[in-house]
Amino acid sequence: MNLIISIIIIILTVQLFVFIAKKANIPTIISLIVSGLILNIPFLKKLIIEPHTSFIFNFGDFALLALMFIAGLETSWQTLYKERKDSFLIASFTAVFTFAIGFAIFKLLGFSLITSLIIGICMSITAEATRAQVLLDLKKLKTRVGSAMMGAGIIDDVFGMGLFIAVTYFLKSAFLKEDLLIAAAILSFFIGVYLQRNLKREHPHLKKVEKLLMNFVVPFFFVSVGLHFNFGINSLTILLTLTMISFTITGKMIGTMLVKPFTTLNFEQLYLIGWAMTSKGAVEMALGLIAFRSGLIPSYLFSGIILMAITTTAIFPFIVTRAVKKNPDIME
Repeated sequence: MNLIISIIIIILTVQLFVFIAKKANIPTIISLIVSGLILNIPFLKKLIIEPHTSFIFNFGDFALLALMFIAGLETSWQTLYKERKDSFLIASFTAVFTFAIGFAIFKLLGFSLITSLIIGICMSITAEATRAQVLLDLKKLKTRVGSAMMGAGIIDDVFGMGLFIAVTYFLKSAFLKEDLLIAAAILSFFIGVYLQRNLKREHPHLKKVEKLLMNFVVPFFFVSVGLHFNFGINSLTILLTLTMISFTITGKMIGTMLVKPFTTLNFEQLYLIGWAMTSKGAVEMALGLIAFRSGLIPSYLFSGIILMAITTTAIFPFIVTRAVKKNPDIME
C-alpha cells in the first residue's frame, strides 16, 4: 500500500476512535491506545503498517517527542502553587510508596534490578491529562481537591522522569539513539512546561500547534506502541498485569492516606485523590516504550504496562463521577 494512503488511513482511524470516545464520554487516551493496538492486528498490520514499518518507527519517535511536549503544555504551575503543600505531600508519599512497593514486588519475583526499578517507576507515575479532562467535564478542576490532584500529578511526573534518567544513566549501557531519545523526550516536556508558563496554553499559536500535533503526529506514537505490543498474551502477562494494577492501587491509596496527619483534607477526599493518582497515561507509556526498546524490560512486561494504562485510566472517571453525584461538595 502507498505510504500516503497508509498515513491517511492511520490518521482517519485514530480520529474515528477519538470521536467515538468523546461521544461515549471515554477518556481520549484510551481511544488512542486502542486505535494503535487495532491497527496492529496482524491482518491490518500486514496491509497498512508493514510496508512502511521503518518510516512509522522513526516518525513514532518524533510523535513521542510531540506527546511529551503536549504533556508539558498541560502542566499548570499555577495549579501546583495553589495547593502546593497538599500537592507536594500527596505526590511525595504516593510516588515513593508506590515506587518502593513496585520495585520490591518485582525484585522478589526474580526480575533484575534495573527491570524492577523501571516497573516501579512506571507504577509510580500518574496521568494529568485524563484527570484534567474529567475534572473539567465535572466543573471541579479549580476546587481544592481538583487543584491538589493536578498539582500532585505534576510533581509525580517530574519525580518519575528524574528517577528514570538516573536509573538509565547509572545502571545501563543503551544504544546512543535511545539515550538521545530519552534526553529529547525530557527536554520536550520541559519546553512545553516553559511555554505554558510564559505564553499560557490558551495562546492561539500554542492551541494551533497542539491541535496539529494531536491530530496528525501523536497518532503515530500509539501506532508505534502497538507495533511493540505482544498480542500473544498468556497467563504470565495477565498475572503480572494484575500484579501491577493491584499494587499500584494499593500503593497510591496507602500513600495518600498517610498524608492525613499533615492536611485538613478529610478521608473521603483523600480516598478520591488516591483513585486519581492511580490513573496512568502518556508519560508512563513513553518511558515504558523507551525502556523496552533499550532492552531494559521484556515485551510481555511492556504489554502489561499498556494494559495497566488502559485499565487504571478507565476506572478513575467512573469513581470520581459517582462520588461527586453522591456528594457534590466533596471536591471543595
